[in-house]
Amino acid sequence: MFADWHYKEFIIRQYLLHIYKEYRPFVFGAVFFISGLALGLSNLLFMSSKPVMPEQSSIAAENSSTENAENSSMPDDTVPIETVINNMPGDEPMSLEETKALTEPSENELISKEIRIKRGQGLMEALVDSGVDRQDAFNAIRTLGDLFNVRKIQVGQKFDVTYKPDGTLNRIEMQKDFDHIIVVNRDGLSYKGETEDLPSQIITRHASGIIDDSLFLAAQKQGLPQVVIVDLIRIFSYDVDFQREIRQGDQFEIFYERKISEDGRRVQEGDIIFARMVLSGKEIKLYRYTPPGKDFADYFHEDGQSSKRALMKTPIEGARLSSYYGNRKHPVLGYNRMHKGIDFSAPTGTPIMAAGDGVVERASWFGSFGNYVRIRHNSTYKTIYAHMSKYGRGIKKGVRVKQGQIIGYVGATGRVTGRHLHYEVYMNGTQVNPLTLKIPSGIKLKENELDDFKLAMKDTDLMIAQTKSHILLTHNTPNTPAAINSSP
Repeated sequence: MFADWHYKEFIIRQYLLHIYKEYRPFVFGAVFFISGLALGLSNLLFMSSKPVMPEQSSIAAENSSTENAENSSMPDDTVPIETVINNMPGDEPMSLEETKALTEPSENELISKEIRIKRGQGLMEALVDSGVDRQDAFNAIRTLGDLFNVRKIQVGQKFDVTYKPDGTLNRIEMQKDFDHIIVVNRDGLSYKGETEDLPSQIITRHASGIIDDSLFLAAQKQGLPQVVIVDLIRIFSYDVDFQREIRQGDQFEIFYERKISEDGRRVQEGDIIFARMVLSGKEIKLYRYTPPGKDFADYFHEDGQSSKRALMKTPIEGARLSSYYGNRKHPVLGYNRMHKGIDFSAPTGTPIMAAGDGVVERASWFGSFGNYVRIRHNSTYKTIYAHMSKYGRGIKKGVRVKQGQIIGYVGATGRVTGRHLHYEVYMNGTQVNPLTLKIPSGIKLKENELDDFKLAMKDTDLMIAQTKSHILLTHNTPNTPAAINSSP
């Protein structure tokens, strides 16, 4: 019995010791919390000091000032007890009505605001949401429609709007293009619109380089904008097969215009004036020239022969010719059949250009061809573009396209094993080999037209020489910053 009691006592001590070690932090924390709470309550209940009342404070201040006056030779002055400081002019603080009168616009004051069209939003909704009267917005948009197709307003388009606090619309201003703005002003109870010119300056830029991989990459290395590179490829596409004729070490040169706004904040790339390529030692020069009596410019060789042809040699740049015209084993079906076109392997999204001017006969899904476009160029030629990832902007049946216009992008739609462009040419209703097709050339300048062209060509050569000389002098002048390949 005695042994059992000692054993139980030992067990109880060990358990209590375990509880103490395990919960010791909590026990100490609880003790400190209770002690602090008790101390705080005792201070509140037994605090003997009392606050001094305002009256007592004022009396004490008066007594103190009286004693100081008696002990000094200064005159008896009253010590102020309370001082009111206003941070607004006047004797009294401003009322709520006076504050609103200062912050709110008056009836005749104009509010100017910049609005941008959001996704899924129309111009009417944007104007009303900004505070414009709905009827005024409707009338102004109708006037704007006489100068611009409002259905073509895109997401992000900016409008500068001026209106009164009651919603009366006074003015709408939008930029139509780089050189023009459209202004709609209130005229009595109606609106009047007009197109105004934006002043700009035209400079010329010169660049040249050596091709290591492709013309596109070589031009990018020289800092040429993408829109200029695409235009450069387009004007040479009638003379150069970019899949088979480009070699490492070939050269290019370009002289083109650039527009700069008067404030220097906006830039637009202009026309290519001159371009040159050297392919395996063979030089090709192209000059921009507008023949007399024509409404548009074209590119001509030195002998006056137009570079433009009925069809381009290749409708895509930077691609590899992966399959030729003729009999072959089909990569999907597994048996031999006639391949009535050529295939260009290129990354998904590579732009595809219309091989010539014409009308889109079809732009839709077409069986194993996937996304498909067919263009009728004239009574003789048609071209086909298949397996595209998507169509170019505005490309649909019945639309007229220009040579070099982007009609779609490389993809892998339809029955294919990889992304590529399938390209076919029909001549008089029969598929022909695009690589061996003899395409008729464009116009050739003769007599007076040729003489005028040669004079224009000399002027262009002189401008290029002056630009090169300016760049050379700038680089050779000490203590001058690096030159920009441009001139006014």
